[in-house]
Amino acid sequence: MSLSSALLTAQSALTTTSKQTALVSRNLAGANDPNFTRRIGSVVSGPNGSTYLSVSRSADDALLSKYIETNSQYGSSSTLKSGLDRLSGIYSANNASGSPSALLGDLRDSLQLYASQPGNNSVGEAAVSKAVNLANALNKGTSDIQTLRQDADNDIKDSVSNLNALLAKFETINNRVVNGTRSGADVSDFLDQRDGLLKEISGEIGITTMVRGDNDVVIFAESGVTLFEGSPRKVSFTPTAAFAAGTTGNQVYVDGVPLSHDTFQQPYGTGRLSGLLQLRDQTAPAYQNQLDEIARSLVSMFAEKDQKTPPTLPDVPGLFTYSGAPAMPADGTISPGLAGTIKVSSAYIQSQGGSPTLLRDGGTNPANPDYVQNTSGSAGFSSRLQGLIGAINAPRSYDANAGITGQKNLLDYSAASISSLETKRKAATETNTYNGVLASRAEDAISNASGVNIDVEMQSMLQLEHSYQASARILSAVDAMLNELLNAVK
Repeated sequence: MSLSSALLTAQSALTTTSKQTALVSRNLAGANDPNFTRRIGSVVSGPNGSTYLSVSRSADDALLSKYIETNSQYGSSSTLKSGLDRLSGIYSANNASGSPSALLGDLRDSLQLYASQPGNNSVGEAAVSKAVNLANALNKGTSDIQTLRQDADNDIKDSVSNLNALLAKFETINNRVVNGTRSGADVSDFLDQRDGLLKEISGEIGITTMVRGDNDVVIFAESGVTLFEGSPRKVSFTPTAAFAAGTTGNQVYVDGVPLSHDTFQQPYGTGRLSGLLQLRDQTAPAYQNQLDEIARSLVSMFAEKDQKTPPTLPDVPGLFTYSGAPAMPADGTISPGLAGTIKVSSAYIQSQGGSPTLLRDGGTNPANPDYVQNTSGSAGFSSRLQGLIGAINAPRSYDANAGITGQKNLLDYSAASISSLETKRKAATETNTYNGVLASRAEDAISNASGVNIDVEMQSMLQLEHSYQASARILSAVDAMLNELLNAVK
């Protein structure tokens, strides 16, 4: 090898080592960035013994796709779990002492005590007080459920806004990737940013992607609707000002196509948006329907009835009344929002000028003798109280649309409502735990395959230092030989 060839080889080696050192430094700088993909430098031989550095990303598209899938599923199940935890907390599910089932049991027990002492006014007041507690609990449940739906609706608005913002960022970065690929520039940093945006988008909505020529990416929602193709599709949503039982929230539209929870993969959908839609439109309304059925049954079983034979007057609300009084709610049909307006009639509350003896004797306010059972005013009359206790324990028909089928007494129906909610909550918690493990494992797999290992990079830095020293020694040797040659010529 001539001195000039040796010199060129050493210079090329130093240049390559310098680029490799810069590449290792770049990897170390990105070690704490979860979206950074390790850069791999491959030394390639050129003419006359020269070398150059070819740089590539250690990305794994299959692992990224798996992470996007699991991240979407985790986003949905964690949102649903959080909502079910809130619903469960309405009636202190850990002991259920404030649940309609428990409070109805308290009312039944108080009625039994009153039936054994029908002349004791204070015992009658206690029974009416238990009824007030039950009505207040149903009012609170309705308020909390509709607050949850309102919060979910607001979160849907935020999710849609965030999704539009992410898609706008994605357009900018994707254009840089495409243009850089066409011009042959290094687009590694832009590819990292684009992958990071895909991860964020997948947290909001389930997606699939397709890579076209020049590294161009198309994004589809899991329902098949295009979210991005060259430019972002508009995701639109109009929030609802206020929620009440029976209120239907507005749909989310992607490029004019409506999305609902049903357009996503079951059972819990994919993405935070799917979980929010399910909470607002399915889970919370189903629980509200059950509370409304409990309230409807209370109004019905405690109704005042015409005592004439045959009766000519309609049934009217008695102990429990509601906003639709004096009409009775339809039998076997959900009355939306009834649980939010049910209350104990003031005619039974002594502090409001009423009397608990009305519960014992029957009658209406204003007084109508046709509805009175204890016409003699006997202090020992207990037949009506015994009848009310029997009504609580008797099987009844309910609207199957509330999600609980079969004839049950109201105590069992109320208990089944809590049980149904807790069953959903348990299933959602288990699914969320599973999805969380999958998402964590997918993230770890990406980190292991394409992340930066500082120990490995530092080891590479030491090897590059040795390589640099070897090339420097070659240059020194060539320099010494050239000086000897020049001195010999003089």
